[in-house]
Amino acid sequence: MAKEFKSPQFRIGVWPLICAGMLFSLSVFSGMVCPAADGPPQTRLVTYALHSNPNSADISPEEQFVVTESTRREETLDPGTKRFLEVAQIWNFKKDKLLAEFRLQQNDVKASATGYFPAPIRGERIIRFSLDGSRVIVLLDKALHVLRRENLAEVHAYQLIAPNDVRRTVRGKTRVEKYEVRTMEISPNGDLAAVLWVRGLINGCIVVYDLMTGKRVNSWDISQGWVSFTNNMAWDPDGSFLLVPVPNAMPCISPRNEPDLFAFDVRTGATTQKFNTGLLTGSIAITPDNRVLAVDRNCLGAFKNHNPKLRVFDLSTEKIVQEISGRGAGVRYSVSISADGSRFLAFTGKIKVGFDWLDAVPYDIRVDNVLSLESS
Repeated sequence: MAKEFKSPQFRIGVWPLICAGMLFSLSVFSGMVCPAADGPPQTRLVTYALHSNPNSADISPEEQFVVTESTRREETLDPGTKRFLEVAQIWNFKKDKLLAEFRLQQNDVKASATGYFPAPIRGERIIRFSLDGSRVIVLLDKALHVLRRENLAEVHAYQLIAPNDVRRTVRGKTRVEKYEVRTMEISPNGDLAAVLWVRGLINGCIVVYDLMTGKRVNSWDISQGWVSFTNNMAWDPDGSFLLVPVPNAMPCISPRNEPDLFAFDVRTGATTQKFNTGLLTGSIAITPDNRVLAVDRNCLGAFKNHNPKLRVFDLSTEKIVQEISGRGAGVRYSVSISADGSRFLAFTGKIKVGFDWLDAVPYDIRVDNVLSLESS
């Protein structure tokens, strides 16, 4: 299933490159995970703009359609109230043609004292195709919506049971810490949805839900690292385990010599494998033959981490089988793979270093937002 690149402003699906509200240029990587197909390399790819500044987008397995989830604001009769609509859409993106739309949720929001209209939904909004492309799954406001691909008619809708809130009392004051959705992935057979819930910076919980009933199948805690900086998860091709990157340090700090990539048995929640990628890994992709692509989540340092490479691991041996360079600032943030595993996409934008003198830490300044595509 297609994964996606995330940033505060937009999300990006996989091949062909789809960018929410803007166009990107691409360049082909020089390295190869395996020999490329016959013919000259493609150095310039067609780009397609998405409409309505989507919160999330995904491309169909046959690469003909794209689904998006967007927030739409509408005026009401009361000037002090705005209507927030959460909308799923399916597009023939090559023809720029809207095929169907479904309104997932509607909220009327009153303006604050300063005239600001706060967003009524917290947490991620996530949309995915099932692996066979027959259904569209949307996770919104802790509810799961299962839609038909043809017309986005709703088949099922369930309010998910989230992990229990935690109450903490500090200096006589009690506060409630809630879990929020971080990411979701659909199993290869399309029957299950694995959702990563996070609370704070280091507390995480994976819950596996049955897509036909919305009920929990299994759940387990993640306490291995800074799980709030995890970008995505990946099911193995057989659907027997989940591979989850959990950074072992906060961004802008050097990674520790500790495991940061974990395989969990979906039936039991047991950790079946763990190893250290040597990166501050927050995003991964897995191929049909169980090779794992991992990219760095860390900041561009003042004197280090200027050109991290994408690393390819053999999952059975946990050994690096290849490293692939970027465009001078490394390969970072996100890696995606096509449904057939033949191509992958990763962020290779140019970055320069900024410095927060108040906190005495460096931070990234993106000069351009470029992603590169390569045969795998």
